[in-house]
Amino acid sequence: MTTDHSRANESSDNGVGRVLGTEHTSTREFRVVLDDAEYLQLDDLVVVRTQVPKQGEVRTYGIVTEVAAIFEGATFESDTHRIAVEGTLPGAKVRSAEVAITRVDPELWVSPDPGEKVERARFSERDKALYVDEMGRPLPIGTGRDGEPVYVDLDFFDGRKGGHMSISGISGVATKTSFALFFLRLLAGRPDVLGDGAANLRILVFNVKGEDLLWLDKRNRYFDPAAAQVWSQLGVEPGPFPSVSFWAPPRMRTGDVVVPDTGGRQEGVAAFSWTPREFIEDGLLRFLFTDATDSRNQIPFIEERVRAQLRRYAVDVAGRPGAIVLRDPGEGHAPGDNVVPNRGERVIADLATLVAAIEEFVDPEDGEPDQRWTGRVQAGTVSAFVRRLHAAAHRMGNMVRAGESRRIDRRSAQVTVVAIQSLHDLGQRFVVGALLAETFGEKEQTGQRLPLSVIVLDELNKYAPREGASPLKEMLIDIAQRGRSLGVLLVGAQQTASRVASEVMENAALRVAGRLDAAEAERSEYGWMLPSTRARARLLKPGTMVVSQPALPVPLVVEFPFPPWATRKEEVDTSGDDPFAGL
Repeated sequence: MTTDHSRANESSDNGVGRVLGTEHTSTREFRVVLDDAEYLQLDDLVVVRTQVPKQGEVRTYGIVTEVAAIFEGATFESDTHRIAVEGTLPGAKVRSAEVAITRVDPELWVSPDPGEKVERARFSERDKALYVDEMGRPLPIGTGRDGEPVYVDLDFFDGRKGGHMSISGISGVATKTSFALFFLRLLAGRPDVLGDGAANLRILVFNVKGEDLLWLDKRNRYFDPAAAQVWSQLGVEPGPFPSVSFWAPPRMRTGDVVVPDTGGRQEGVAAFSWTPREFIEDGLLRFLFTDATDSRNQIPFIEERVRAQLRRYAVDVAGRPGAIVLRDPGEGHAPGDNVVPNRGERVIADLATLVAAIEEFVDPEDGEPDQRWTGRVQAGTVSAFVRRLHAAAHRMGNMVRAGESRRIDRRSAQVTVVAIQSLHDLGQRFVVGALLAETFGEKEQTGQRLPLSVIVLDELNKYAPREGASPLKEMLIDIAQRGRSLGVLLVGAQQTASRVASEVMENAALRVAGRLDAAEAERSEYGWMLPSTRARARLLKPGTMVVSQPALPVPLVVEFPFPPWATRKEEVDTSGDDPFAGL
C-alpha cells in the first residue's frame, strides 16, 4: 500500500546534500554533508540513487539518527571567534547528518557512492523507506517528525505473523497507558485494516491505578481542532470509545445492596463477583496463591489437592443460588445436585465460610489433617496454607458471594474496563488471573483465532515478575507463547522491562518505549534500539514514543495525538456537542 501522489510532486527537486566522501560508507550507515540552503533533522527519511556496474540503479533509503556541525579551518577553540565574529581566519561552516540505512531497492547490498546526491524521501519513496509497500495491513500508529503517518504491519500484532505489544517507560511521563488506548482506538476504528478480526473484536482493559480509564466513553472538553485533524489524518473519526462497559468489585457487604467500589463514577458501572459454586468450578482457588515466593514450598501442592477435593465434595444448596455445602460423594450426592442442608451443616455462601470449611478438613482442632485433602505434608506447611486463606478472605472476601451470578460479561461491549484499583494487591492479582484464565480457556475450547481478544494490562512486572513462579505468571507466559495462535493478544505495560519475565518480553513482536530511566535504557532488554535512540529515550516528552517492529530494521520515533476521551471527571465535556464530527 502506498500513498497516492502525482508524479509531478515526486519528480520535484528534494536534494539536501551529498554523501560524505571523507569517510567510508557502508551497508549500515553513511554521512551526508548538507547544502547551505538545506537541513536535515532527526528522523528525516532520505534516499540515495547509486549506479552499480552491471546492475543499474540501486536506491538506498535511510533515516537520520544524528546531526552535527563544525567549522572547517578551526584548529583551536578560540578559532571559533576568529571565524564567526572577527572574520580574521578563513573557515567554513559545515553541517552534516548521520543516516542509518533502512532499505536497499532492489535488494543488492552495496554501499552508496561518495558524492552522490541525497534527497528527502517523500510520497511513494517515503513509503518504500518505511516498507509500507510491503506491509500486508499497514495501520497508522502516529505521525513522524515530518507530520506524515507512520505505520506498523498489523500482521505482527494480531497473530498472523506475530503477536502482542510491550510498552515500557517511566511512570507518569512515558504515557504508556495513553499510547495503549490510542493504539486500541485505532484498531477498533479501522475495520478496513483489521479485516476479519474487526468482527466481534473484544478488548479487556484492567484499570489498576486511579480512575483514569472509567471515562473512555466521555468526550474530553480539552480536545482541540489540531488534535482532531491528526486523528482524521490517521483515518479515525475523533471521538471516545463507542462501546464500553465498566465493572468494579462490590463494596464490603452492607445488607443486600451491592454497590460498585468506585469513587468519581457510579453511573454506568456494574459490580462483579463470583459465587462459591463458580469459584470452585473455575478452579479460582489457585489465584489466591499468586505470590511468587509460594512456589518455594509445598503450598502449591496443597492448593492443587484442595482444589480437586472441592470439586468432588461441593453440592448445590436448594433455594440458595451459588451456595454450596461440602458432602462426601459416598452419601449419594453428586456435583449439580440441589440438597437441603442437614441440621448444623455449614452452608458456604461467601469466601469466609469457604475458608472455614476448608480449614476443618486440612487443619482440624484434633491436629490430624484429612490426608485426602492435603497429602502427606508437614503441619507447619498446612498452617501456612490456612493463614494465607484467612488473609485472602479478609482482603477480598467481598468478591465471592452467593446469589445471582455477577460475572463480568465481556460480550456486552467491545471494550470491557475492569476497575481493580481499590483492591488489595492480592485481590488485583486474583481478578487478573481469573479473567485471563476465563478468556484463554474459552479460546482453547474453540481452537479458533477469531474473534480476537485483546488484553491490556499495566504494571506487568507485578503479575509476571522475572524471578519466582506463580499460577498467574504461568498463565501470562502461556498467553505470550501460545496466545497469538488462538487470537489472545497481550498489550503489556511496565516501567522497567528488565523486571518482567523474559518469556513474556521475548514474544512481543511490537515493542514501544516512552521516556526511560538512564540506567534502564542501557539494559539488554532495549537492545532493539539504536545507540542514538537510547540516548533520546531519556529525554522524550509525553506523547512521543519509540516503536520497533519486525517489518523495519530500525526503530522509529512517533508522536500520537491528544485523546478525544476524558481521563478524569474534570475533563468530561458536558455540553453534549460534537464540534469535530465529520472531520
